[in-house]
Amino acid sequence: MGAIASPFVVDPAFELHALWDGEFPELDSDDAVKELQDTFLTRLWDALSAHTDQDDPFTLTPFGVPASIDELIAQARIRGEELDAFMDGFFQDQEDFDLDLDAAESINVLEELIAMYLEIINMPPENKLSTSDLEALIDNSKKMNEMAEAEINNLIMLCG
Repeated sequence: MGAIASPFVVDPAFELHALWDGEFPELDSDDAVKELQDTFLTRLWDALSAHTDQDDPFTLTPFGVPASIDELIAQARIRGEELDAFMDGFFQDQEDFDLDLDAAESINVLEELIAMYLEIINMPPENKLSTSDLEALIDNSKKMNEMAEAEINNLIMLCG
């Protein structure tokens, strides 16, 4: 989604190639290559591109309510990876460019959220949380998810 929202011209075939660090997997036949291209370049890319319509906002991977700190840490790891991947796609290896103030603010919020997810991931396992502390952390994580979706959708509308 980051590549689709990116202010830079993005080649979907290049993005597909990048999923394997520039090395396509070995495929058995031309049909397998066509299936891979159809799945990624047609179905997935088009489905993600639909989120550039304000009536079809992008949503992150939905999670259930975690029952333990371990589940919350696992969810934070996934969410952090999603946000990192969004940022990688958005920036397209560009290091020096200007964004309008609203887009720059959304980027700053996403960077702060990534750092907050890392704090959850890096919580020492020997630290036991009370039930109320765990519930508060779960509530905060839910708010973080809502913020991440809002900022991603803001970037999609501003730059995509």
